[in-house]
Order: sequence, then structure tokens, then C-alpha cells
Amino acid sequence: MRGSVMIMALALTILLVGLVGGYLFTVGVLITNSGWEETDAKTLWLAEAGLQKGIWNLKTPAGSGGQGENWTTAGTTENLGAGSYTMVVTRYDFALGTNGGTASASSQSAQGQRASKAIDGDDESRWESDNVPSSAAPEHIVISFPYPLTLNKVRFVAHSSNQRPVDYTWGVSTDGSAYAVVVTVTGNAATDRTDTFGAQSNVNHLKLIVTAIGGGQKGVGISKLEAIGSKITSIGTLTATGQTYTRTISQTVAADDGSPQNQVAYYEPDWAEE
Repeated sequence: MRGSVMIMALALTILLVGLVGGYLFTVGVLITNSGWEETDAKTLWLAEAGLQKGIWNLKTPAGSGGQGENWTTAGTTENLGAGSYTMVVTRYDFALGTNGGTASASSQSAQGQRASKAIDGDDESRWESDNVPSSAAPEHIVISFPYPLTLNKVRFVAHSSNQRPVDYTWGVSTDGSAYAVVVTVTGNAATDRTDTFGAQSNVNHLKLIVTAIGGGQKGVGISKLEAIGSKITSIGTLTATGQTYTRTISQTVAADDGSPQNQVAYYEPDWAEE
């Protein structure tokens, strides 16, 4: 009888030790995970702080303490609390085909110089209209974006001086039907031209309408057409328990440092983690 009791007591002791050991192990894992989750959250917050600082720099003119909308950097690092963030800011073209832009035009040359070649990233290709434009018969190219954005800066590079837009307008639209003219130019002499305007929100379509070119018998020739913005990549860095942790997030922004309260255009609804 005593032997049976001792065996039962021993079994119960082993069970209790196992339960306590399992509990302590679980608590240890939870504590470790909790520490990791806290570190991960802090690193993410650092990355987001860098992202917001990058947006502020782009939206704020240099004279007001920022960098202005033309700012680019291969990596600007700032310390914050126990960690740091590094902002990488590069030029971003919302119109580029590989970024989701599509193009259509009033006409294209019989040699196949279609509208999509103005946004293919190849400086040697071009869109060329089939006709020489005039005020009575203008030629146009339309860029459609995969998401609505805020826009304030556009650029074209003409294929040649003769094919450069001389008299033209830029228009923006939400529906591709009704366009608001945001830029009107007459007498342009440049083959590489950037135009800026007050930030326009909810832009789904951008239209370049040409009524006169430099000369010759060929139509409008556009090698490159851009809707200009910036891409910010922010890396949060934190050292904890002897290890370095990082988180990276990115976002695209259209900035208008003339009216910094208005302009933000996101490629993602919020930001993309990498």
C-alpha cells in the first residue's frame, strides 16, 4: 500500500514539475516575444518618423527650414530617442509605364511612334503625331494614372527642336472627359521643359494639347513625358540587447512647397513595408 502511495506521489511530483517547467518556459517565450514585439514596434515608429520628416522636408521651402520639393538624398540619417532613421529621397515619375501610367493620343505616325513610347523610359523612342498641329486642329497626348493623385509639376522632352511644342496647354481631369487647364504656354523655345502649377488633387488624367510646333512637316515629337514626384524610403534602426534591428517603409509623394498644406499623393493607401 505504502509503495503504491509513494509511486502516486512521485508521479504527481513529476507531473507538477512538468507543468511548472512548461509554464515557466511559456512565460519565458512570452517575455522574449514581448521584448521583440516592442523592439519591432519602436523600429517601425522610427521608420515612420523618418517618412514624415521626409514629407515635411519636401513640402517645406528651404527658406522655411525644409529642403523644398526638388530635394533628393542618397541617405540622410537623424537620431531620434534611442535609435535613428535614414531618409532616401529620389525622383519619381507617376506617368512612367512601369509605375502604372498608360498613354493615348489624338494620332500617331504611320511608323508606329505611338503614345506609349513617351512613357516607356527610353529616351530614344518617342510619340509622334501623324499631323502637324494648329490652333484649328490641335494634337494631344493623355496620360492616365492607376490611382488619383495630387499633381503640381510636369515635364516633356521633345524629340527635336522642330517637333517641340511651342504653343500648348496642360490640363488635368478626374474623369477623362472634362479637363481644367492648369498651364498655358506660348512661344516655348526649349526642347526640355518643366512646368509647375498650384497643386491639383484627385488627378486621374493629364493632357498635353499642342497647337503649334517648332517647324517642319512632321508632327509633335515627345521622347519623354513625366508627372514629377518623389519616392521616400525610410529605414528605422534600433540597437537592443547587443543586436541591431531595422524596418524599412516607402511612399511616393507629390509636393508643392508653395502651398504645403495641400499636397500629398500616395502610391499605396498608406505606405509600403519592405
